[in-house]
Amino acid sequence: MADRPEEPGVDHEPQEAGPAEAGSQEAGAAPAPPAPAKSMPKVLPSSVSDRLTVYVARAVFFLAAIGLGIQGSRVFSALISNYTIPVTDGMIVAGIAAIFLIIFEVIFVRGPVRTIAGVMVGLMMGLVLALVFQPLVTVITKAVVDPGLPADSLEALISFLNLMTTCIFCYFGVTLVVTTKDELKFIIPYVQFRKEIKGHLPLVLDTSAFIDGRIQGLLAAGVFDQRLEVPRFVLDELQHIADSSERSLRERGRRGLDILNEVEKHYLIDIIDFPLEQGEEVDFGLLRLASTHEGKLVTTDHNLTKRARVQGVPVVNLNDLATAMKPAFVPGQVLRVRLQRPGDDPGQAVGFLNDGTMVVVEEAIDNVGHEVSIQVTSALQTSAGKMIFGKLAKAEK
Repeated sequence: MADRPEEPGVDHEPQEAGPAEAGSQEAGAAPAPPAPAKSMPKVLPSSVSDRLTVYVARAVFFLAAIGLGIQGSRVFSALISNYTIPVTDGMIVAGIAAIFLIIFEVIFVRGPVRTIAGVMVGLMMGLVLALVFQPLVTVITKAVVDPGLPADSLEALISFLNLMTTCIFCYFGVTLVVTTKDELKFIIPYVQFRKEIKGHLPLVLDTSAFIDGRIQGLLAAGVFDQRLEVPRFVLDELQHIADSSERSLRERGRRGLDILNEVEKHYLIDIIDFPLEQGEEVDFGLLRLASTHEGKLVTTDHNLTKRARVQGVPVVNLNDLATAMKPAFVPGQVLRVRLQRPGDDPGQAVGFLNDGTMVVVEEAIDNVGHEVSIQVTSALQTSAGKMIFGKLAKAEK
């Protein structure tokens, strides 16, 4: 078949690509004026409110750290004779420490959920063990040190040893749980960090999944019951396609926005603020999001599917699901399609359905540029998409 213009961020296999607009218009016809851009679908404000909550928590933590710095400077000034720690020094030290902790938190929360949970459990185990062993450390310290040591110095030594014991147990608790989290369920009943239930994996929806449209029917049939996630850059790409000056791309973009609106009316969709890195493609961003959120990518893009499987990212290709089910088009079925250009073989004409499915019609070269009724002779379904072969219905001959 002749080459077709590519569309950013969606599958470029035959079933997804449409022909040029100029080839589908009749000679002498004026180009259709671009329709007004369709408004972006209303999205849930949960992602925005979550970000604001995190920012407020960081600001409150920073102010609390400054207050602790002021209080700490006064406390340590009272402990050290003949020396006063300036309040500004305490504020600066506490502020720098708070900034480092916030940076650590920003990096830490990007890890997988089960790793973060493992760290939390490890810290709790370390704190419990430290609490158990601290009385023993106190008894041993009092038995070993010089009896003539001042009481204040002895208490300071015991506090230091207790703090060191807590740090050691927390360190070993975290490393032990994180490195053995998959086997921990055999030691502690009802505690496990592996996602054994498939329904817990969120579905990360690709641009092509909305343009294809079958995701709406699958959700309505109860095939998927997971949480739905759509990154904001997918919405931007759908809007960009809907604003295209090319008619075929514009119709597919609007179809994707319509499907998104319909899905959003009946199912909870989380709009994820997951910005693309500098120069990063949409496909790589989707793979990174699915890996970070431990989700499952849903797409019709054949190349994206292969790339996800190579990288070990769970992926569902809607065309693979269609392959396992009854074909949507059976021989003898009559369809209406607009023939948009000649095919490769003599006498063939090619058209496209609304979802981008390619239709090859025999002995229809004279009907290019017209909408005709065809009779399906066969349908080819592969992981790359579907193609329909047919001939002109008797009424069109």
